[in-house]
Amino acid sequence: MNRILALQFAFDWMIYDVHKVDYDPIKEIEAFWNQYALDAVSANILQLLSTYLDSGAGKNRLLKDEEMQEFAIALYRVLIAYCIAYHRNIDLSKMQLTAEAKEHIEKEIEVSKKVAEFFGRLSK
Repeated sequence: MNRILALQFAFDWMIYDVHKVDYDPIKEIEAFWNQYALDAVSANILQLLSTYLDSGAGKNRLLKDEEMQEFAIALYRVLIAYCIAYHRNIDLSKMQLTAEAKEHIEKEIEVSKKVAEFFGRLSK
């Protein structure tokens, strides 16, 4: 139970960070995308869902509890950052992602475009 309370506290505390003078949502967003590729985000979310649907039984777990907690916190931080960026009308084009992160995102988008086009042709 202490672990859950500590995690709840960590989640609650994150929203208060936005009121710090040096809070920069762009830096939060950059940090997330520089750490997590789109396919890793998808896999981690599916892992979280499967753990929930398996009632925490831990079947087919790819990540340790600590890694999933770290991801969940990072995901919440980036969602808050996007919300604050929208609220403050911040231009997201100012983001500076690593070349590796940019390349990975472009590749994922290109692959998804090809898949969407393929299914689009099938549905005609």
